[in-house]
Amino acid sequence: MMDYRAELDKTATEGVRAPQQPYRSLIPFILTQEELSKQDIPPRDYLLSEWMPKDSFGMVYAPRGVGKSWFCMALAVAVSEGKNRFLGWDLHDQHDVLYVDGEMARVELRERFNNLCTTQNPRLHILPSELLYRDGRPLSLDFEEEQRAVDDALLHLEEKGCRAQLVIFDNLSTLRRSISENDNDAAKQLIDWFVNLRHRGYTVLVVHHAGKSGQQRGASILEVPMDFVIKLSQKDRANSGKFQEARFDLSFDKIRGKRPLNDEFSVSLRPNDQGTLSLYFDVTESNIEPRYRVLKYLAQKGRETYRVIGRDLEMATGSIGGHLSKLLSEELIEGARQSPTVTAFGRSLLYDYWPDEFTEPNELDLVQNDNCPF
Repeated sequence: MMDYRAELDKTATEGVRAPQQPYRSLIPFILTQEELSKQDIPPRDYLLSEWMPKDSFGMVYAPRGVGKSWFCMALAVAVSEGKNRFLGWDLHDQHDVLYVDGEMARVELRERFNNLCTTQNPRLHILPSELLYRDGRPLSLDFEEEQRAVDDALLHLEEKGCRAQLVIFDNLSTLRRSISENDNDAAKQLIDWFVNLRHRGYTVLVVHHAGKSGQQRGASILEVPMDFVIKLSQKDRANSGKFQEARFDLSFDKIRGKRPLNDEFSVSLRPNDQGTLSLYFDVTESNIEPRYRVLKYLAQKGRETYRVIGRDLEMATGSIGGHLSKLLSEELIEGARQSPTVTAFGRSLLYDYWPDEFTEPNELDLVQNDNCPF
């Protein structure tokens, strides 16, 4: 039987050597711009807003204890439960999720997910590190054999009809047990695998620690192929309340897609009216989509003339009609544009953005809506 620890030590000291590749010609792959423009390439689909494509590779990083695992767990629950939004960003569909844990005890995983989930969740799949440690072989993603094991697990889920669209690795420090974090050369093979997952249509999210400089720790090459990089920064713990480990400022270091209007805000973890833990965000009115401000206006003051709405919200009068049309198409309001009413989905959005000003709609209202997208 192979001495796994000895193999880890050997790999750590020798590094990962790239195998020699046979020659292949690149000529057949060269395209002119005209040829590329005529190719039948489907448009990119998005998982979250217009900055997280379904086929993407990104990172969330933060100092120890800030709340990066809470953030990713809450995202995993939102995607697998089919919620409308996550921190104000539109979630476009419901998907299975695979959460690959690298350090937590099963009892902690169970407690956190039980507190975050609104009900039993068969679409959230979890690979606990404790079971692998007990088996004597914790996961080490720098080994090609371990990468193939993850590939096989994803294929197994797909064959069961549970394709995991979102795959979260939490976190790189505990899931890379055999290679120095600062070695760019050693990181290349792992990066190639992550990029391969992206090209196979998965949304790959890795969780990482911040270094002493405040930036992501270790090899700088990690960020090069990423579609997005999210940074979580520590808030003042003195006013954090019970769940002080999950109170942080969120910002983007990198976005290849469309940068969201709300791209920098504070986040806190607290129970909702039903006692389920949820992440809440605090943004200024100027960082909120204008049509959502119109929705809030309709809910609080009712229908007014375009001129009055534009004056009160400091918007161009000519833009109000377009905002109402968009709200109608998104099923956030219903009825004629002259006398619209806010739907259950609209009330849900208002609660997401302004939880202190609006009450959370009954889940039954959302489920019974004939146009419910889930």
